[in-house]
Amino acid sequence: MRNEAERSGLGATLAGAVVLALTLTLAGGCGDDPVIVDPPLPDGGQEPLPDGGTDGGVQPSTDTAFAAVRFNTNGTLDSSFGSGGVTIVDVGPGTTSARETLWGATRDSSDRLVLFGHSKGTDRLDLDRVVVRLTANGTVDTAFGTSGVSTLNVSNLTDNARHGLVQPDGKIVTSGYTPQPTGVGTQTGNRIVLTRLNDDGKTDTTFGSKGVVNSMPIQPADPINTEWGYAEAYSVGYQSGKYVTTGYGRFGATGTVDLLAFRYTSTGQLDTTWGTNGVFSLDVVGDNDRGRNMVVLPDDRVFMVGSGTPAAQNIDAMALMLTPNGARDTSFSADGYKLFGFGRPDEAFFGAAVSPNGDRVAAAGYVAGGGQDDDALLLVLPIGGGSGSDFVQPVPISETANDRFWSVAFDSSGKVYAAGFITEDGDSRMVVARFNPDGTRDTTFGTNGVVTHNVVQAGTDEMARAVIIQSDGKVVIAGTVEKK
Repeated sequence: MRNEAERSGLGATLAGAVVLALTLTLAGGCGDDPVIVDPPLPDGGQEPLPDGGTDGGVQPSTDTAFAAVRFNTNGTLDSSFGSGGVTIVDVGPGTTSARETLWGATRDSSDRLVLFGHSKGTDRLDLDRVVVRLTANGTVDTAFGTSGVSTLNVSNLTDNARHGLVQPDGKIVTSGYTPQPTGVGTQTGNRIVLTRLNDDGKTDTTFGSKGVVNSMPIQPADPINTEWGYAEAYSVGYQSGKYVTTGYGRFGATGTVDLLAFRYTSTGQLDTTWGTNGVFSLDVVGDNDRGRNMVVLPDDRVFMVGSGTPAAQNIDAMALMLTPNGARDTSFSADGYKLFGFGRPDEAFFGAAVSPNGDRVAAAGYVAGGGQDDDALLLVLPIGGGSGSDFVQPVPISETANDRFWSVAFDSSGKVYAAGFITEDGDSRMVVARFNPDGTRDTTFGTNGVVTHNVVQAGTDEMARAVIIQSDGKVVIAGTVEKK
């Protein structure tokens, strides 16, 4: 097992930012149908990974769209949102390999909703990064970008957008990665791409190069042959004016992947005071380990979630706590991380949240494989003197169908919401559940604590990737839907 110093000692440098045409397109919808606005792709799940893994989940048809749905505090559909409770955002037709995918969503201080994802490039087959903003009530915010949508084209390469955030000043930062040439024959490697937009949706040119950071923060494992590995940013957090990422990557052209985290300054430079020379890496026992999401705590510690592999063919859900400067927080556990295994070969967290007063963290994901149906997974942990006991266990929506959580959030009272999908009888629909602080379902929400919803119609593939609690307590879930 390699240690952090050995691997970070390979050198951490910020490659120059390269980029790129920014184009913005949108079309609208009206009438009694759901509001249909035009950003394309999901992986919808089943996203091929560089090391041959997948993200799991459903595989939608070629033509897909973003969707947001709002529920009242009791779980009933809020018909005042969008059109009849639903807003559908559609950038255009997809292809088999390039479909609209929403990966994350958040709200700003005015309760406006910001959606993060990617779509098929205009007249091209590669993917562009898409940011869409809706008003608090689900209509397209035409004051943002061009008619409500901002699209980044990274030199006609496939850009894999992931999550994003809204800063206290209203600026928007997005995370993701783009496969790019390494300069060694035909070899390509994923590079971290971060963007920052002003409140109006235009790129903030004070960040990186023309608003974009295009970064390979680690040097090749073999400097002589310059065989690069890769690095990805699945999520980004705002830490006292700086940006922390989590994801995973590889230090050479082959081998297993490690959880990787980096910190960038307010202007997009690699912050070498973070971790070791700007890099934090976690290798549990020499197998694949991945960061999937993160949240910055009020005390600037960083809570990350994903998966670790303690033994071959055994992927466990993982939670990790880092100090403000990128070291393992041994007050969280002796190693700074915790693995959670439930006897299934594929277990992971994809969502992370911190309670409003900072006394608890939560994570959401799934357990899968072993000849059983997939089950949603929830973690709630007291931290920093918070009261209560640890809760971490599968919380299946159905005992006979596949269900997974992708996102988690707290409301102002400390209740926990988790969103994802459930697939029964060929119908995959969005789901959101509400839990009490002790992890039990809050049966005052929906039906026995659960709400499911078909955005388009039964028999289509629909998946929620984000859950947002607005300031009035209303619940918005957002994700990808198959169009008919």
